Amino acid sequence: MKCNIIALFSFICFFQTGLFANPVKNNFKIEVTVSDEKSGYLLLKNLTRPLPDTLKIIDGVARFDGYTVEPTPHILADEANKYQLFFIGPNDKIKVTLKKKEMVVTFLEGSPSHEIFRGLIVVQEPLQQIGGSLQEAYKNPLANTDSLNQVMDKVNKKLRDNFYAFLKKNSSSEVTAFVIYSAINNDRNIKTTIADTMYNILTGKAKTCFYGLELNKMLSKLRAIEVGYMAPDFTLPDSTGDKKYTLSSFRGKYVLIDFWASWCGPCKAEIPFLKNAYAHFHQKGFEIISVSLDDKKEKWTAALKQYEMPWIHISDVKGFGSIVNDLYHVPSIPKTLLLDKTGKIIATDLRGESLDLKLQELLGK
Repeated sequence: MKCNIIALFSFICFFQTGLFANPVKNNFKIEVTVSDEKSGYLLLKNLTRPLPDTLKIIDGVARFDGYTVEPTPHILADEANKYQLFFIGPNDKIKVTLKKKEMVVTFLEGSPSHEIFRGLIVVQEPLQQIGGSLQEAYKNPLANTDSLNQVMDKVNKKLRDNFYAFLKKNSSSEVTAFVIYSAINNDRNIKTTIADTMYNILTGKAKTCFYGLELNKMLSKLRAIEVGYMAPDFTLPDSTGDKKYTLSSFRGKYVLIDFWASWCGPCKAEIPFLKNAYAHFHQKGFEIISVSLDDKKEKWTAALKQYEMPWIHISDVKGFGSIVNDLYHVPSIPKTLLLDKTGKIIATDLRGESLDLKLQELLGK
């Protein structure tokens, strides 16, 4: 049953990393007229910075002078974290009218970059509302799913067409870099080829702005787990801490990188299959490197002792904050990557007997 509006069009993300250089002087102004409150506070947050600024409402108006090096997404939020998102650029003089109780912006002017963003929202919102209605219709047990699927396909196609038309029309805009970043970040199942296609539309300052650079980093991580790309190199210690292993030192062998953890039931269910593959193919040039995403060393080492797995085990014991996860963008485990003798990824997520069958194909029975 098709009941998902394409994830590409969930734009809003709250990625909060990295800082620009400390500002020398303020270069934008914002005035918020609050139509339904005379006093109180609002929060203004630049999504590229970790902390918000506080705007005090005095006689129904909040004013703020700030700094940004380029057009950047901001959220205007109330105490309950209801928010509105808009863009602020250098030298903008923005005026906003806001109903604070509902956090609804009824008027906004003075931001050329936000006008670009609004151009996308106005064409996508009606289609997303239709998609939401279709999702509700699917819940009816008497619904004609074939008919609903046809309508949903048309809605998704129009959303996609609008999206790519926007990207191409605004290929050099920082706004477009943010939109693509948000689309990719919100779609865990996106194919690298699709992400690359979107990124390659960007030109000029859209590639060198904050979100353009973050996009480039994100794509590097996506490629790290895609068949046909070279696996990024890394070095991690074993459970004793006395020996370190570097992935590239195993060139010349077929290598299975096995991401797992002692607390992961599905990971442990794969151990018998890994043992079988290792016993059959290790002498033929096959190696397993199990990378633990545990965050407690004692639990990791206890599991190693319990399950007696005779291959290489390494970890920095930082859980999903591991340096390797930063390279490989592993959203969940178990996760496996099979590398050829040059270090190129040739298969992913070989579970159960599928690993043995693939190794038979490569190394013989």
